[in-house]
Amino acid sequence: MLNKLLKSNIKEIDLTNDKHAEIVTETVKSILNNGYSMEEIEQTEQELLSKNDNALILPLLSLKIAKSKILAKNTNETLRVSVVFAVYKEHNRIKTATEHPHGEDFLRKKVKQLEFLFEDKPNITWELVVVDDGCPENSGAIAQDIVNREQLQDKVRVLYLADAIKQNLSVVKGLKSTADSQKGGSVVYGMWDAVQRHGADNHIVLFTDADLSTHLGQTMLLVDPIINQNKLAAIGSRRERESVVIKKGTRNNRGKLFIYLWKRLISNLNYIVDTQCGFKAFKAAIIPEITKDMIEKKFAFDIELLLRTELIQPNSIAKVPIAWIDSEAASTTTDLQPYLPMLQSIVKMYRKYFTATPEANDFATFIEYLNPETFNQLLDNIPEAITKREPYEFSEFDEVKVVDFQRGIK
Repeated sequence: MLNKLLKSNIKEIDLTNDKHAEIVTETVKSILNNGYSMEEIEQTEQELLSKNDNALILPLLSLKIAKSKILAKNTNETLRVSVVFAVYKEHNRIKTATEHPHGEDFLRKKVKQLEFLFEDKPNITWELVVVDDGCPENSGAIAQDIVNREQLQDKVRVLYLADAIKQNLSVVKGLKSTADSQKGGSVVYGMWDAVQRHGADNHIVLFTDADLSTHLGQTMLLVDPIINQNKLAAIGSRRERESVVIKKGTRNNRGKLFIYLWKRLISNLNYIVDTQCGFKAFKAAIIPEITKDMIEKKFAFDIELLLRTELIQPNSIAKVPIAWIDSEAASTTTDLQPYLPMLQSIVKMYRKYFTATPEANDFATFIEYLNPETFNQLLDNIPEAITKREPYEFSEFDEVKVVDFQRGIK
């Protein structure tokens, strides 16, 4: 198997490219048709990972999807899987590449990915839930038009956060308009709605990003720990040893700073590094509890969902290494640079959910008084003790204190 996988002449994968997506599918089929076991697939994966070569993204992604397919095949009980994602200014990426230079055709492609994963598995039913986050370009209406034209009504539902606010639903309590939400309000509404519609029994609710960074063929990698390992949640992680990441841009040191700072505040998630990967799954039964009266409806909502899950049952979140390919061409979050507001929201979580400690209070107060100007200065002067380390070290490494950060701010 290893020799066959290494013969691929595709060194970069673009999942918006129909040809590339088909090659991934055919590679997965070849792996499975040869009857390789889960153990053989994992051994091959380890051999490829040891080469530390990003050009192996095709076989590594294919192996992860093959493992997910095997997990689906071995699932005999009735199961419902709901996959939620928010859309805001996605009017270009939802189009095909021929319709717009940034077109990813992501809705149709997400449907195809789930169809392939769950083919020949009538005991596993699934749906995509698209939630319009108040998009001024009517992304939700564009999605609904695709659903209608492609007759996808049995596979895709389109919701509007504005409707939930008008109906004064409990899950959107605190939102006066869609302007008060940045992704979080819509994703949480979609998760809540999936449970209201389909119940909690034998039901797993995932959320992902609108783009194609995470191939949904990996879905069962998240579902398995919840249904078979007594976990309440599972998160796709880009920072595990078996993770495969193709990342564009220069956001690495900013991400390290963000992780170092939130770890000084949210103690019960100390074993988790990657809180922001857009690929997370939750046992449906806990969703009404973890979404009730949330204080965060913007980009840090992930952390509040996770910390509340962890408060229900310690060590209940599985970290799942995934294959992730950055899709930044028309990102709706890159320009926002939301790290400062996210950190300030995390301070509110710290004050609400945790017992205060002197050192955490110092960091909380420091973050509260940062403004965009001083935060940009901080980004330009991140201590080397942080930039030279890997984020997984920040659970134990805490030698950079508030006074060290203050030195970099005029």
